[in-house]
Amino acid sequence: MVRNLTAAEPSPDPELDGLMDSAQPEKFRGALPTIERLTLFRETVAERVHARRGDIAGGRVNSPDQMTIIGGHLLTALINHEYQHDQWIAEVRSRDLGHQIPDVPGTDAVCRIDGYLVLNPLT
Repeated sequence: MVRNLTAAEPSPDPELDGLMDSAQPEKFRGALPTIERLTLFRETVAERVHARRGDIAGGRVNSPDQMTIIGGHLLTALINHEYQHDQWIAEVRSRDLGHQIPDVPGTDAVCRIDGYLVLNPLT
């Protein structure tokens, strides 16, 4: 998402984009990739995102101030999305394995909204 909205680069593996698209019902997505293929995809995307982030921070893009704002909002959305996954995983581990749901981190930087941890919009 960050790569697409800040650089419009082509995907390193377009087949995986469709396979991982949660808008598609799972039965229509096809076979899961190998761990090696998925790892290569994730590493390549991470490298590109870090490079793009560096270009934005260094002012080596058109509209660097705008890209800084867009990148910040995208990063916040992605962190909040990952917190949502963490909550789902914690709930399954609690229900199925009897594990305790972790406490909210001891910081004012996050809060719970609608049952999910998010970066605190008031800080």
